[in-house]
Amino acid sequence: MKLAKLVFAAGALFAASVVLSFIHPWGDLRSSGSNDSDLMAASSLHSDVRQTLKTKCADCHSNNTHWPVYSRFAPGSWLMERDVYEGRKHLNLSNWPQYDTDTQIGLLAKIASEARSGEMPVRQYLLLHPSARLSDQEQQTIYNWAKAERKRMKSAAPNQ
Repeated sequence: MKLAKLVFAAGALFAASVVLSFIHPWGDLRSSGSNDSDLMAASSLHSDVRQTLKTKCADCHSNNTHWPVYSRFAPGSWLMERDVYEGRKHLNLSNWPQYDTDTQIGLLAKIASEARSGEMPVRQYLLLHPSARLSDQEQQTIYNWAKAERKRMKSAAPNQ
């Protein structure tokens, strides 16, 4: 009898999770943008930096998010959608050309700072994606690129 109650409870929780998965508190992020968008189009980006951004940052900071199976079921889906929503709100690498020059310069400073300090990727993401951790070399590569790109943009911008 206890086993039957346990099976019923597990089935009810699963059914509730499936039904609640159709609710998207931050909008349906899976349908926003193209999954083929080029990261930081129109920027001076070396292939090693592009690859690092693609493999370590794009899940939260672009429209190229990889949505694993577990991201389809509430309440886990809500947590992941919230993280992606917040990441894209702060920086969406797919929308790089849409930012004005001053914003791009500021974002490059933030990218350099957070990569070097180890603030990114965030800990909760690294728990499920340990391979996303930036190596010391990747941190330095991103830092050097962002610093050089920021300097290039500042010198090219009029009235700066």
